[in-house]
Amino acid sequence: MNMTLQQIAEAMGASIDRGHDLNLGRVSIDSRAVRQGDIFFCIVGQKLDGHEFARQAVENGASAVVAGTPLELDVPVLLVRDTTSALGRLARVWREKASARVIGVTGSAGKTTVKEMLAQVLSKAGVTAKNFRNLNNQIGLPLSILEMSGDEDFWVLELGISRPGDMDELGYILAPDAALLLNVGGCHLEGLGSLEGVAAQKSILLDHVRTGGFACVSVDYPELSRECATRSLRMATFSGAAAPADYSCLSQDSTPEGITYTLRVKAEDMCCRVSSNVHVAENMAAVAAMAMELGLTLTTVESALRAYSPVAQRFVQSRVGSWLFIDDTYNANPVSMARSIREAARLAAGKRLVLVLGDMLDLGEDASRAHRELGGLIAQTGASHCLFHGQHSQDVQAGLLGFEGFFQKVNGPEEVLQVLGATRKDEGVMLFKGSRGCKMEQYYSALERSWA
Repeated sequence: MNMTLQQIAEAMGASIDRGHDLNLGRVSIDSRAVRQGDIFFCIVGQKLDGHEFARQAVENGASAVVAGTPLELDVPVLLVRDTTSALGRLARVWREKASARVIGVTGSAGKTTVKEMLAQVLSKAGVTAKNFRNLNNQIGLPLSILEMSGDEDFWVLELGISRPGDMDELGYILAPDAALLLNVGGCHLEGLGSLEGVAAQKSILLDHVRTGGFACVSVDYPELSRECATRSLRMATFSGAAAPADYSCLSQDSTPEGITYTLRVKAEDMCCRVSSNVHVAENMAAVAAMAMELGLTLTTVESALRAYSPVAQRFVQSRVGSWLFIDDTYNANPVSMARSIREAARLAAGKRLVLVLGDMLDLGEDASRAHRELGGLIAQTGASHCLFHGQHSQDVQAGLLGFEGFFQKVNGPEEVLQVLGATRKDEGVMLFKGSRGCKMEQYYSALERSWA
């Protein structure tokens, strides 16, 4: 961002009495991280109120402050009704000034990975910016936008929602030139109600695509397809399950050099060899669809993804002794959990498979059923052990019909180590996954340190 204080005030509908020509280039919401010349937003969160830290921000170098209540400070204070909404309005104005083609990515699972993959591909065609990790809500998205210079060729930004109205707010801020709708699943059902509710809210992103823009939409989720079909926007379809679509993944074959995908691109079959980290066919089809609709070739996609490395805590594979440890601890929902377990089982073919899992949270009334279904999936994998952390261990156990392995509820890494002590000499694959609240990364870290 590079704007005068007067321009910032106009963008947010705020008034100022001094410093109109002051040039500001960076926004901060953390008083500890303020740099000289920043504009500090007093964001009111669930636990902290940024107004209490405004003076510290000024002492650390902030040149102006945006507040929801009058403050007596030695720098200009821009008074607004709601600081989070004002941050979004400022980001929208900066987006309007940018020359980049803007792509919005949403879905219930895999959106951060797809955003990272797509950004890596588009960087072959021009300067590309993206949001850091999953800063994708009403605070993270505008902060990401305001970090960008505006001179990039592409912006790739993910959008995450948890309640009705979220996508309208995020879609307004981003106003994308293209939208990628990856999937829908049982995620944030406490706020969104049902799978149909998830699809309805995700598809609202299409209403914010700019005139002349387009969308890439998966055909593998009927609820999503039905919702998107009600829009008149130009759409390209994709499938990770070999379904008829403009871009369809027909097969994937693992080799020592990586994974070879066979894609059907508008009735023409093509092969694409990529990194073994690009192991989800749906992600591959989605990225190919968006990149090629933006004018890139499959050869460019292939070249970029041969060097793709996963984001931290998202199916990151590490060798620990004779075992393959998989750190997929960032989050979990029914779609991502099933996908990760199946991939771990594929990697473990002929070896021992151990699942160290935690609750899938925010599922509302669907939680018990979803965890029983998780138990059914685990029973099909041939896993030797499933160690489960969380309140839904009984639901998972109830679904383990026909499971021949060992199941136990655990409360800490030391219990996992005690159960698995005799297996260290074996070869195997160990998957760690659960929702953020379960802090499954603590299990991963402890076992990685103690295992070899």
